[in-house]
Amino acid sequence: MPDLTNIACPTCGLPAELVERSDTVASARCILLHDFSIPVVALDVRTPEPAPVAGVLKFPGPRVSGRPEWARRMAWFAFGALAALLLTQAPVAALVLIPLSLPLIGVEAARKSWRPLDPRAQAVQMPAADPGDPQRKAA
Repeated sequence: MPDLTNIACPTCGLPAELVERSDTVASARCILLHDFSIPVVALDVRTPEPAPVAGVLKFPGPRVSGRPEWARRMAWFAFGALAALLLTQAPVAALVLIPLSLPLIGVEAARKSWRPLDPRAQAVQMPAADPGDPQRKAA
């Protein structure tokens, strides 16, 4: 079937425009006014069959690591040890530097408050109810 959107005149080869179209024949005219007709052939277009539905695979969730918590505890221990050392060796410097660390303590406390309560918690999955279940009809 010829492409009716881009038609060339069979006589001179110049572009042509579609003038009229029916179910079986299309009439066209080129720039030099040559009239010609193009037979239109109906095509039987078949849609492809849908792909079979595959089962859903469940992947295990990410494991919760205890390493960040232990690293955080070690950092706080090192901070406390450094503060104690500073208090014993240079108490005047400790009176200046330890209060400057209070915003860090506040940021850590705020970050901890936004963590999930239990990182190992998972969503509860209820089994699908049977449509013929008498308890479902009573509800």
